[in-house]
Amino acid sequence: MPQGVKTVLVINLLIMLVSGWALFNMYTETGAEILIAFATWSLFGTLAFAQVVLLSRIRKAWGMLRALIYVVALLQALTTMVLTKDFFSLWGVLIFFGSLFVVIYLIGFRGYLNSDGFKQWLIK
Repeated sequence: MPQGVKTVLVINLLIMLVSGWALFNMYTETGAEILIAFATWSLFGTLAFAQVVLLSRIRKAWGMLRALIYVVALLQALTTMVLTKDFFSLWGVLIFFGSLFVVIYLIGFRGYLNSDGFKQWLIK
Protein backbone atom coordinates (compact mmCIF):
# COMPACT_ATOMS: atom_id res chain seq x y z
CA MET A 1 0.00 0.00 0.00
CA PRO A 2 1.54 3.35 -1.00
CA GLN A 3 2.35 5.94 1.66
CA GLY A 4 -0.16 8.36 0.10
CA VAL A 5 -3.03 5.92 0.58
CA LYS A 6 -2.00 5.35 4.21
CA THR A 7 -1.92 9.11 4.79
CA VAL A 8 -5.36 9.54 3.20
CA LEU A 9 -6.78 6.75 5.35
CA VAL A 10 -5.47 8.38 8.54
CA ILE A 11 -6.70 11.87 7.61
CA ASN A 12 -10.11 10.46 6.62
CA LEU A 13 -10.35 8.69 9.96
CA LEU A 14 -9.50 11.88 11.86
CA ILE A 15 -12.09 13.91 9.94
CA MET A 16 -14.66 11.15 10.52
CA LEU A 17 -13.97 11.26 14.27
CA VAL A 18 -14.41 15.04 14.35
CA SER A 19 -17.59 14.76 12.24
CA GLY A 20 -18.94 12.08 14.57
CA TRP A 21 -18.23 14.31 17.56
CA ALA A 22 -19.95 17.23 15.81
CA LEU A 23 -22.98 15.09 15.01
CA PHE A 24 -23.17 13.93 18.61
CA ASN A 25 -23.05 17.54 19.82
CA MET A 26 -25.61 18.67 17.25
CA TYR A 27 -28.23 16.25 18.46
CA THR A 28 -27.53 16.38 22.18
CA GLU A 29 -26.80 20.02 22.94
CA THR A 30 -28.11 22.24 20.16
CA GLY A 31 -30.87 22.46 17.63
CA ALA A 32 -28.79 21.91 14.53
CA GLU A 33 -29.50 23.70 11.31
CA ILE A 34 -30.72 21.26 8.71
CA LEU A 35 -28.08 22.19 6.10
CA ILE A 36 -25.17 21.77 8.50
CA ALA A 37 -26.52 18.45 9.78
CA PHE A 38 -27.06 17.19 6.22
CA ALA A 39 -23.58 18.31 5.14
CA THR A 40 -21.97 16.65 8.15
CA TRP A 41 -23.81 13.37 7.57
CA SER A 42 -22.87 13.51 3.88
CA LEU A 43 -19.22 14.11 4.75
CA PHE A 44 -19.22 11.27 7.27
CA GLY A 45 -20.83 8.84 4.82
CA THR A 46 -18.57 9.81 1.93
CA LEU A 47 -15.41 9.38 3.97
CA ALA A 48 -16.66 6.03 5.30
CA PHE A 49 -17.32 4.94 1.71
CA ALA A 50 -13.85 6.18 0.72
CA GLN A 51 -12.30 4.11 3.50
CA VAL A 52 -14.07 0.99 2.23
CA VAL A 53 -13.08 1.67 -1.39
CA LEU A 54 -9.44 2.31 -0.50
CA LEU A 55 -9.09 -0.64 1.84
CA SER A 56 -10.87 -3.05 -0.51
CA ARG A 57 -9.42 -1.57 -3.73
CA ILE A 58 -12.81 -1.58 -5.45
CA ARG A 59 -12.01 -0.38 -8.98
CA LYS A 60 -15.61 0.00 -10.10
CA ALA A 61 -16.41 2.40 -7.26
CA TRP A 62 -13.45 4.68 -8.06
CA GLY A 63 -15.37 6.90 -10.53
CA MET A 64 -18.39 7.17 -8.26
CA LEU A 65 -16.15 8.07 -5.32
CA ARG A 66 -14.54 10.91 -7.31
CA ALA A 67 -17.96 12.34 -8.20
CA LEU A 68 -19.23 11.92 -4.64
CA ILE A 69 -16.21 13.72 -3.20
CA TYR A 70 -16.78 16.61 -5.63
CA VAL A 71 -20.43 16.94 -4.57
CA VAL A 72 -19.56 16.79 -0.87
CA ALA A 73 -16.80 19.38 -1.35
CA LEU A 74 -19.36 21.74 -2.90
CA LEU A 75 -21.78 21.05 -0.05
CA GLN A 76 -19.04 21.69 2.52
CA ALA A 77 -18.15 24.95 0.75
CA LEU A 78 -21.79 26.02 1.04
CA THR A 79 -21.71 25.10 4.72
CA THR A 80 -18.54 27.15 5.15
CA MET A 81 -20.37 30.15 3.71
CA VAL A 82 -23.26 29.58 6.15
CA LEU A 83 -20.80 29.39 9.05
CA THR A 84 -19.50 32.91 8.37
CA LYS A 85 -22.42 34.24 10.43
CA ASP A 86 -20.61 33.04 13.57
CA PHE A 87 -17.23 34.38 12.48
CA PHE A 88 -16.95 36.98 15.27
CA SER A 89 -16.68 34.44 18.08
CA LEU A 90 -13.70 32.25 18.85
CA TRP A 91 -15.70 29.05 18.41
CA GLY A 92 -17.11 30.36 15.11
CA VAL A 93 -13.63 31.13 13.77
CA LEU A 94 -12.40 27.65 14.69
CA ILE A 95 -15.39 25.99 13.04
CA PHE A 96 -15.05 28.18 9.94
CA PHE A 97 -11.38 27.37 9.42
CA GLY A 98 -11.99 23.70 10.19
CA SER A 99 -14.68 23.60 7.53
CA LEU A 100 -12.39 25.44 5.10
CA PHE A 101 -9.65 22.87 5.78
CA VAL A 102 -12.10 20.05 4.97
CA VAL A 103 -13.05 21.69 1.66
CA ILE A 104 -9.40 22.09 0.65
CA TYR A 105 -8.63 18.54 1.77
CA LEU A 106 -11.53 17.10 -0.25
CA ILE A 107 -10.34 18.90 -3.37
CA GLY A 108 -6.82 17.55 -2.81
CA PHE A 109 -8.15 14.06 -2.09
CA ARG A 110 -10.04 14.08 -5.37
CA GLY A 111 -6.88 15.20 -7.12
CA TYR A 112 -4.95 12.36 -5.48
CA LEU A 113 -7.56 9.88 -6.74
CA ASN A 114 -6.84 11.17 -10.27
CA SER A 115 -3.06 10.82 -9.94
CA ASP A 116 -1.13 8.27 -11.97
CA GLY A 117 0.45 6.70 -8.89
CA PHE A 118 -2.93 6.01 -7.32
CA LYS A 119 -4.37 4.63 -10.56
CA GLN A 120 -1.41 2.26 -10.96
CA TRP A 121 -1.83 1.03 -7.38
CA LEU A 122 -5.58 0.56 -7.85
CA ILE A 123 -5.18 -1.44 -11.08
CA LYS A 124 -2.51 -3.83 -9.72
